[in-house]
Amino acid sequence: MIWRIGRHALFFAAMTAAASLFAGEEVLYWMIDGSATITTDLHGSPPTTATIGDFFGSIGTYFPDLAADGSSFAARVRVTGGGITEDTFLDLYIPGYGIDAGGGAYGVEFGEAGGYWGAGVPTGNQSPLGGFATGSPEYSFIVELGNIDSSDNWTTVATSAAETYNSLGAFIHETFDINPGQIAAWTPTQFVATPEPSGGLLTALGLVLLALRRGSRRKEA
Repeated sequence: MIWRIGRHALFFAAMTAAASLFAGEEVLYWMIDGSATITTDLHGSPPTTATIGDFFGSIGTYFPDLAADGSSFAARVRVTGGGITEDTFLDLYIPGYGIDAGGGAYGVEFGEAGGYWGAGVPTGNQSPLGGFATGSPEYSFIVELGNIDSSDNWTTVATSAAETYNSLGAFIHETFDINPGQIAAWTPTQFVATPEPSGGLLTALGLVLLALRRGSRRKEA
């Protein structure tokens, strides 16, 4: 598996690696493998379903503005609910480094490992749940698939259905494990492509912003 370690995390990772092994914190095991499919329903076209590999291979068909050269695909876990008002993602535990605080926004890149292809295969990624390890208020977790360009800009291309903390109980364990063995990992297999704004919608949004700017200038005058 391939991690994009947050730029600020490497300095602290070595200091926290040993402590994190004994933290007793709840960890969500998750991964995405080659059996996943993505259903597309973009710009009013009839819905189609493709394997995740075929979808990535034809990404330019679905997202014409994405550059294939120098980019990669990754998966991350978004947290919603419980009063969250900003982008929030689960961190990642990286064996040999510790917790990559903030690195969850970059996700885990797709690649081959041990004869398997996916993100986190074959044993799963370990994401500490921290303050989200509670059912009250109820949090939901969504796996996002994204394209990362050479400047580390993330574009979400597909999302899984949301799952609650309670529904993921079989994949949550109480400690980090450098040899997880046969521990079950949450492995969503059905995703829905994220539609890009159409040209007409972008034009409409531009006109709205222009009108708001003009209105603001008139009030200042």
